[in-house]
Amino acid sequence: MSTDGAITIRPMAEGDVAAALRLSRASGWNQTEADWRYLLQENRGRFVAAVRGERLVGTGGATCYATRLGWVCMILVDEEERGRGLGSRIVEAVLERLADMRTVGLDATPSGRPVYERLGFTAASSLVRVGGAADEAARSPGAQTRLVEAADLDALLRLDREAFGADRSRLIRWLWAEAPGLAWCAMEQGELAAYCLGRRGDRAVHVGPVVARTVAQARALVGSAAASVPRRALVLDASTSPPSWLSELETLGLRAQRPFTRMYRSAAPPPGRPELTLAAFGPELG
Repeated sequence: MSTDGAITIRPMAEGDVAAALRLSRASGWNQTEADWRYLLQENRGRFVAAVRGERLVGTGGATCYATRLGWVCMILVDEEERGRGLGSRIVEAVLERLADMRTVGLDATPSGRPVYERLGFTAASSLVRVGGAADEAARSPGAQTRLVEAADLDALLRLDREAFGADRSRLIRWLWAEAPGLAWCAMEQGELAAYCLGRRGDRAVHVGPVVARTVAQARALVGSAAASVPRRALVLDASTSPPSWLSELETLGLRAQRPFTRMYRSAAPPPGRPELTLAAFGPELG
């Protein structure tokens, strides 16, 4: 446990979830209470809470995939406490809990990037949050896509590990069980060649990851996911490469909202094959 004046940084507990959700909602983030509970339950000992007295004023943690990758996430500071270095202290407390990780990464906002650079993180690639209500004409399952079935999961997990470079099978199985109607795949010569997942967030349906070998496959997957939630806004954290991908998302009616920088500590190379991930799981999941 560490302290910063009257603020104490301690392990985060499930009893903190309601207050943490208020913080994330105040910042306009998309996580639900179920998301918060999943993060804590699956990453025990990796999350911290900053409290002033009995009041939670900050959070931070990491989603960990065995010891291959730790993904720093949910760095939140109450608006009244900002500008006093608390965010940096929270990140440092999280990093102390990641000594066993081979690689540590995160998605930084423009304001957060200088903080992470001072802590030894280096930019690796760019993402952009795109969102909006997809055009009705674009909301259609493609002939080459279908819903993911239980029998597809082994092949899907093999493709995901190739792309991501770490085993996130527990997360993928959980999300598929929670939102099977948002899980789509594309087949090629009888084999699963691309997939996407989705989850119903606090503010919008988040589509991601999107793992595909071609932009055409990725576009078809997102169109299929959009068709399954006709009355909900969508968001994706899309790769900026190749440039044609963002153009395809614009044809769906999705527009750029804000950028992120994907960063890794100590200039570690990104695991897996990042070029296959056209949209990330999200800033809290990698």
